[in-house]
Amino acid sequence: MIVIIGASGGLGKYLVEVLSKDSDVIGTYYSHKPEPQLRTEFLQLDITSAASIEQFVNTVGNKLNHLVLINLAGISIDGFGHKMEENTWDRVVDTNLKGNFLISRALLPFMRQQGWGRIINVSSVVGEIGIPGTGAYSASKSGIFGLTRTLASENATKNITVNALALGYFKVGMISVIKPEIQEQIKSTIPMKRFGDPRNLELAVRFLIESDYTTGTVIDINGGLF
Repeated sequence: MIVIIGASGGLGKYLVEVLSKDSDVIGTYYSHKPEPQLRTEFLQLDITSAASIEQFVNTVGNKLNHLVLINLAGISIDGFGHKMEENTWDRVVDTNLKGNFLISRALLPFMRQQGWGRIINVSSVVGEIGIPGTGAYSASKSGIFGLTRTLASENATKNITVNALALGYFKVGMISVIKPEIQEQIKSTIPMKRFGDPRNLELAVRFLIESDYTTGTVIDINGGLF
C-alpha cells in the first residue's frame, strides 16, 4: 500500500496517477478532494493534528501492509524574517515539518511490526541554498533532512528505509502561483534552463521503493541548482 500525504497538489496528483497503475494508493487531502481514480482511496487529513492522524490510522489501519509513505504535503508563505508573524511561521513549520513527524510516528509501528517499510520525505532545494523571504519554508524543509537521517538510523535494522528528495522547480505544483515573468527569472538561474518534468520524481520514488540499501539519503532533483 502506498500512502501519499498531500495528494491534491500538482505533484501529488501526478504521483497518484502513475503509482496507482500498479499499486493500491491512499491519498490524503486537506480541503479539495481529488477526482476518484481506480485503485485509489482519498481521505481528508489535517497533517498538523495528532487527533486527525489518529482517526486516519483507525480508518485505514487494516489496509496498511507492505507500506510506503510519501510525505508530500507542504505550504509556502513568504515574508522577510523581521516582518513575519509568529502564527505564519508556525503554520508553515507545522505543516511541512511537524506533519512529517506526526504521520511517520503513526505509521512506523506498522512498518516495524511487519519488518518492511519505506518513507520518502519530499523536501526542497530552497532548504539547501536559502532564498530571501522564505525563512519559514526553508527552515521547515531543512528540518526534513535531519528528521530523515534520524529516522533512517533508528529503523535501519528493521528493513525500513527513510530517504528525502530535495526538489527544484517543476512544471506542476507550487510554480503555478508564480507570475510568468518571475518564472522566466527562475529558469535563468537553473543550469538546465528549464523546469523539471514530474516523471523525474516518479523515477526517484520507484528507485527508493525498490532499493533496500539506500537510507538516510537526500537525492537532489533540481536541474543542477547548488
